[in-house]
Amino acid sequence: MGLIKAAVGALSGTLGDTWKEAIHCPVIGNDTVVVNGEKMHNGNARSSNVKGTDNVISNGSAIMVEENTCMLTLDNGKITNVVTEPGRYILDNSTAPSIFAGQIKDSLKDLISRFTYGGTPATEQRVIYINLQKLPGIPFGTGTPVPYPDPRYNTTVELRFYGTFEVQIPDAENACKFYAEVLSKGVNAPQVYVKDIFKNEQYKNEFMQSLMVALNQLSAEGYSYNQITSQLNNLTNKTKDETANNWAQRGLMLTNIGLGPITISEETKELLKDRLKADTMLGGDVQRAMMTGAVARGIEAAGSNENGAMMGFMGMNMAMNAGNNVLGGMPAAPQQTTPQQPTPGGWKCSCGATNTGAFCSSCGAKKPEAWTCSCGQSNTGKFCANCGKSKEGDAPAAPAPSSWTCECGATNTGKFCAECGKSKPAAPKKYKCDKCGWVPADPEHPPKFCPECGDPFNEDDLV
Repeated sequence: MGLIKAAVGALSGTLGDTWKEAIHCPVIGNDTVVVNGEKMHNGNARSSNVKGTDNVISNGSAIMVEENTCMLTLDNGKITNVVTEPGRYILDNSTAPSIFAGQIKDSLKDLISRFTYGGTPATEQRVIYINLQKLPGIPFGTGTPVPYPDPRYNTTVELRFYGTFEVQIPDAENACKFYAEVLSKGVNAPQVYVKDIFKNEQYKNEFMQSLMVALNQLSAEGYSYNQITSQLNNLTNKTKDETANNWAQRGLMLTNIGLGPITISEETKELLKDRLKADTMLGGDVQRAMMTGAVARGIEAAGSNENGAMMGFMGMNMAMNAGNNVLGGMPAAPQQTTPQQPTPGGWKCSCGATNTGAFCSSCGAKKPEAWTCSCGQSNTGKFCANCGKSKEGDAPAAPAPSSWTCECGATNTGKFCAECGKSKPAAPKKYKCDKCGWVPADPEHPPKFCPECGDPFNEDDLV
């Protein structure tokens, strides 16, 4: 009877599992990381397949892929397909044959295989969907105050803060890493929520460790604790780089941090209050003002002394002598200097000295005489600062350019002829003996030797 029962079960299961299925992704929100694929018509009264085995997907079945999801097909525990492009796909590499896909021989082999396993299938196929959306709202906070080296106050302050961060499995490659390194395996592996991942203290501790490293980097860049929230993008990028060292191999990536108000401990508040007060007291003016106020209060108290005002003022005199010694050791208040006003009627020499006499007391130069140009400008130099005319008359005219006549007959003043484009001929060479100074009658055509001293004419004799 056991063999007959196994045979009936194998036949019934083979026929039930040979039906093609349509697999789709159930609801997957931004709080869900992984869901198992579901058969679209599972349990539907109109479906003829009521004896199909769970986790057996026949070859030729249709699989739907949603936006921002990564679909993985698993055949006997091995990833056989990875798809991120949304659409409808047909499974064609399953180890579960289907007679509806023309695999009659393979279906008979599967029937015999099931018979040897007591009528049940010896293979398993699954479809899982991994969420590629950004997964926000993961809470974090400091259970105890954390130290922050504050460069502004040159001391360590204790901070408390809280907030949320956001992660993402960005692509198919990281989805496979996430499945291999993080997810539970097996037929009955449940769907996974974000909270299921981060309830593990390992991930939270790694995030907080990376955040503390990023905070120390902000401190090294000179940011005080009350400037941290203004550097949130900078802090996020630094933390992202740090978490990548551990999370990249698991397929996770930090994308954003939302930071709540940063508070300091009561001990830090008292420390900063004393520090600010001490910084204020370092100023000499503040010290003197406080000492003066103390003296005034002492005089007021002396007048109301029970032993008489005389005794009070005697004590006050002793206190003032001591106070003067203290004031003497304080830094003197900076003296207000009044800028020196120029002497009426004075003039400034070119050497920089200011004078009142007719000659400069520094360099002896004569005081320049002011004169008014015809354009109305008052000047002291030799030329008008407005129009350029000289003190004696008009500004000297620029020399007219020399003209030359080209071979084509055109007269020009530039370096090239305006008519034919030929260059201006070079000026003729003229010679003069560089030894005795003799000048030939035709300076352009000298003899080979100077008749006075016998020196040969060459390039050294050019004028």
